[in-house]
Formats: sequence, C-alpha cells, structure tokens
Amino acid sequence: MEEKSKETYIDIGKILLVLWQRVIWIVASTVILAALAYAITLITWKPVYTSEVQLYTVMEATDEKATEVTTSQISIRRNVAALYVKAIKKPDSLAKMAAQLKNDGYELSEGQLNKMLAAYIDSDASEIIHVRARTGDKKLSLLICKIVGEEAENLVKDAYIGCTVAIFNNPREAVKPDSSKAGRNMVLGAAAGFILSCVVILAIYLLDRSIKNGEDLEKLSGVRYLGEIPDINESFKGGDKYYSSYSRSSGERSGN
Repeated sequence: MEEKSKETYIDIGKILLVLWQRVIWIVASTVILAALAYAITLITWKPVYTSEVQLYTVMEATDEKATEVTTSQISIRRNVAALYVKAIKKPDSLAKMAAQLKNDGYELSEGQLNKMLAAYIDSDASEIIHVRARTGDKKLSLLICKIVGEEAENLVKDAYIGCTVAIFNNPREAVKPDSSKAGRNMVLGAAAGFILSCVVILAIYLLDRSIKNGEDLEKLSGVRYLGEIPDINESFKGGDKYYSSYSRSSGERSGN
C-alpha cells in the first residue's frame, strides 16, 4: 500500500511540475479568454431596464368595528395573490394589456409581453405581489407597470368576494440599465482558459511516448536504469546521452 501511494504521489508531482513548466502558457490562456469574454459581452450587450410595481391583497371591510385579521382571511389573501400571479400571464390579460399599449404607440404581441413580464409572491409576506417589466425602453417598462397597477383590482375581482388587489408601492422609472454581467462572464472566461490550457498541456504530456530520461527507458524496457553517459563532442553542444542498464535475470549490461 505504501509503495502504491508513493507512486501516486510521484505521478502527481510530475503532473504539477509539467504544469509549472508551462505556467506562462496557462497564464496567457487565462488572460486572453477572460479579456475575450469581457469584450464580447460589452459588444453584444443591449441595455435592459426593469421597472417594478408592488401589489398586495386586502380584505374589503364589511364591519367598521372589526379590526382583527382571522386565519381564514390570511388564507384567502394568499390564495388571491397566487391566483393573480397566474392570471396576469393568461392570454386574455396580455391581449388587454397589448391593446392599452397600442393606444400609447407601442405595438407588442401577447408573446412579447409574456417574455417582458415576471410576477412572483414575496417570500416573506405571501400577500405581497411583485410584478416586473424588463424591456430595452425604460419608458415602456414603466408604462407596463402602470397598466398592471391600474388593472390590478379588475384582474381577480370575481375570484373571492370581499378580497381585492391594490397597489402597495407605485412603479418607478428605472434610473439605469440592468448589469451587463461582464464581470461574471470575465471570471467564467478566465476559469475556462485556465482549465482548457491545463487539460491540453496534460493531454500532450500523457500521450507523449518518447523517451526523455532513464526512468522512461526503465519503464519501457523493464530493465533497471543505472545512469546516463553524456557524449562529449566539441562540435555538438550538450551532446547525446547514452542510457546504460542491466537485466536482473542475465546480469548483462546494455547501452544505447
């Protein structure tokens, strides 16, 4: 077991050494892909503006003296909120909204509106509904949210008698566009460059079957490696290397 773990450690050490010897290539690949991802994001990015309107469900007062909120009322308010989130995406609701936008000079199909709109219930207070509009025109995003607020009461008025939807926070025009996520893409590009360069370097190293040293010769021939004898030649700098080994069974020495 000790011998096996030692061999594994030596292999890992060699792999790390190979990567370290090619560290310039790894760093260059990482920087190039990071810069490329950042540049492509900025070139292809189109500004998107998000406006939001917050709605909430409220019980209509039937008795002026009644101030306590019962469990059944909370349940009804939550059900109406859940129903509203589904109802706002229905074709008839989108068609009505598209008709109102057309009067203001915006030609949008139901499918386009469906992609622009997002509605969800607040995780902390399930009686509060968030409706967001994301478009390339900040005025259009605001207008959609205003229409949503104006039609909030009518959308689910017949679902539960005594419970309606009202505006909690009025929509506001987006001050600046949403983030381009260039920073995130740059980090992803850097990670991709680092991983790909390491994979390529290790693949070349592992697939290379040429003899580089005596250890490679020993593994290939199965005979023990003794040492290296350089070829001293003035006309050839460094010279060649001769590998000498001997076989345990025959005791014969061989060299090449």
